[in-house]
Amino acid sequence: MKFPHGSLCLSLMIFQIFGCVKHEKNTALKRDKNGKASSELVESEMMLKVGECLVCHGTKEAQRGPILDGMEYWYLFEQLQKFHNGTRGQNPDNRSEYLMGVGVRKIDNAVEMAYLANWFADRPPQPAIRTIRGEISAGKKIYEKRCLNCHGIEAEGKREMQSPSLSRLEGWYFFEQMRKFRNNSRGYHPRDLAGQTMAAASNELSDGDIRDVVAYVVENFGPVEAASQRDKYLPARSAKPF
Repeated sequence: MKFPHGSLCLSLMIFQIFGCVKHEKNTALKRDKNGKASSELVESEMMLKVGECLVCHGTKEAQRGPILDGMEYWYLFEQLQKFHNGTRGQNPDNRSEYLMGVGVRKIDNAVEMAYLANWFADRPPQPAIRTIRGEISAGKKIYEKRCLNCHGIEAEGKREMQSPSLSRLEGWYFFEQMRKFRNNSRGYHPRDLAGQTMAAASNELSDGDIRDVVAYVVENFGPVEAASQRDKYLPARSAKPF
């Protein structure tokens, strides 16, 4: 099986060298005739786990998590690790994150996390409906003052600063996460250093400020705009004039 990302290969090597992979628990690993697990994943079984992820992170459900297609491998892998080790997903008041913390228990080890992160990172980015409106010019000023140093001039992200690209984020999810950082329901864990940085950067922003920043980033650097599905579900107009 081919993994195009060099960082994925490095991750797998590190896990194998230091024995971090819990082979004895992983039913998605191939086993020899003596029942000993190898480091080779079973493609069909991993695709079942991909399918479970897509229940929330696909585009076919009315209520779902964010689209992950095209996000950076390193960021997806890092977030899976945080959910898996309890750095994220332990606060019941943050319902969506808590549910992710429950769901991630089906992922047995770092090798499976690497596979899933790589699968979504290799997907082409998806269009997104514009859900957040704001003052673009005001958002630009806030972004340049608070966000540019970490996330880049075009929201491309900076790996060395643990700052992901913002260009794949849907407006509603972007807005929601900024509010959670500000309200201390994300980035509160002492091991989540990147999250703490975001919480500090969001501390004094109002909902209006966040809306303006999100509108600016999504409009200028975000996903291609998808057509609204609203008209699809409206009843057909009557031909009668009344």
